[in-house]
Amino acid sequence: MKEADARQIIEAYFKVVANEPDTGAFVELFSPDGILEDPVGTPPLQGREAIRRFVDAGKSKIERVEMVVREIMTCGSESAVRWSGDILTRRGERITLEGIGIFMFDEQQKLRHVREFYDVTKLLAVFS
Repeated sequence: MKEADARQIIEAYFKVVANEPDTGAFVELFSPDGILEDPVGTPPLQGREAIRRFVDAGKSKIERVEMVVREIMTCGSESAVRWSGDILTRRGERITLEGIGIFMFDEQQKLRHVREFYDVTKLLAVFS
């Protein structure tokens, strides 16, 4: 996979999850049986419908998200991404996250497996 193609998909991943009210554009980035581990250590979500339910549940608690892709390193059909995010919850709480994602692509340039690494305790404190 070309680095420019990977960058385009990864930037779309963060843009649509943060800014699109409909999660359809986000889940379409994944292969039909794609896997999302968000974050690693929680049960993996497999398939577009499971990913859609997860994202919809998170969006119900979030007012606004600003994501910034800091760095992308692509090797073959995988990319490592360093990112940061500023989140405003519907209750008015602000959260800043720093993370690393591992993105694996299939032959059709769809996300086959995404593994997100970040401090989930910040989110759990706000969402509980």
